[in-house]
Amino acid sequence: MIESTNRTLITNPKNIICIGLNYADHIEETSLARHDFPEIFMKTSNALASHQDIVPIQDENLHYDYEGELVIVIGKAGKNISREQARDHILGYTIGNDVSARSLQFRGSQWILGKSLDNFAPIGPTIVAPNDFDFESATITTTVNGEIRQQAKLEQMIFKPYDIIAFLSSYMTLQEGDIIFTGTPSGVVLGKNESKYSWLKPGDTVTVSISGIGTLENKFI
Repeated sequence: MIESTNRTLITNPKNIICIGLNYADHIEETSLARHDFPEIFMKTSNALASHQDIVPIQDENLHYDYEGELVIVIGKAGKNISREQARDHILGYTIGNDVSARSLQFRGSQWILGKSLDNFAPIGPTIVAPNDFDFESATITTTVNGEIRQQAKLEQMIFKPYDIIAFLSSYMTLQEGDIIFTGTPSGVVLGKNESKYSWLKPGDTVTVSISGIGTLENKFI
């Protein structure tokens, strides 16, 4: 289940769970409401992709955006997992890009369509076990064609990985192989002044790097 190539890390997760609005600066840049609980949405299984997989752009008018994120992979199923028990349920951490089609995301009240186009959930290139990952000091960086767009310390998360697992499992049973995207920092296209929007276009390459894990790279075609 743990691999370090561009092959699929997790082939058939029961759930792809996403946390939205988990960095204060991202909430500020998008002018969305902040809650005292995690914002939850889902991606469908067709969105799952790997390191170096192509993300197809079927219509530029859908306004494609990137969101670099730390991803938790659940290794042991559980319900009502306490924060203190959460580590025992984590197989490891990897990198994800919560690709979004903003025109679809905000067309209605639910985000799922704008988050679930084919290959909209690339993860990789490897999974790092909890004991081998220093969350407190790790930095995430997203680039588009080599230009840095996002950079933050993971410690800036409002809800940390153990908090997320405890919250989710209090309502739903987490399954082995479930993938949890933990939220993105500021720097997404949506967060810019509307006159400066520069949505992803065919030929763009997006990389997401997390110190201690590696770099996830995907090209948009």
